[in-house]
Amino acid sequence: MMMKSLVGVVLAVGLLPAGLANAADMKIGFVDVKSAFENTKAYQMGLNRLKSIATKKQKELDALQSKIEQSEKDMLGQTMAMSPERLLQKQSEIKDLRKLYSRKQQDAQEEIATERNKLQAAQGLKFKNALTAYGKKAGYDIIFSKAQLLYSSPAGDVTAEITKLLDK
Repeated sequence: MMMKSLVGVVLAVGLLPAGLANAADMKIGFVDVKSAFENTKAYQMGLNRLKSIATKKQKELDALQSKIEQSEKDMLGQTMAMSPERLLQKQSEIKDLRKLYSRKQQDAQEEIATERNKLQAAQGLKFKNALTAYGKKAGYDIIFSKAQLLYSSPAGDVTAEITKLLDK
């Protein structure tokens, strides 16, 4: 058993120089995925669309919140003059408005998350295609994500080129 392990180690060490020689001939690059994504025109337009949706939804929620606050204020101001049945009815209406607010808030969050996911999925596919095409055309053997690297020479950074391709 020990002999097999020793033979394996000797073979691995013996093949190491051949692997290193082959690695020296490889063209390797890296890309800052986040930067390539965020600096494209399409992604910026998508973010602006998301902000627009969020602003619209927030205005709707603010209007509903104002309605709730006004209803509470009205109810408090008229509590003494209201019959117990009318008071219960007003409390029920306010409770229903609060439920509606919560639902609309949740719906808004889900809609924004869905739109963000669509944007990222579309950009992700476009990014992968652009990276693959660039890698083949420029003769790269491997292109890593910058996040995976502990050190790399800036000469291997292809982020700007990928961003340009994504903007086409």
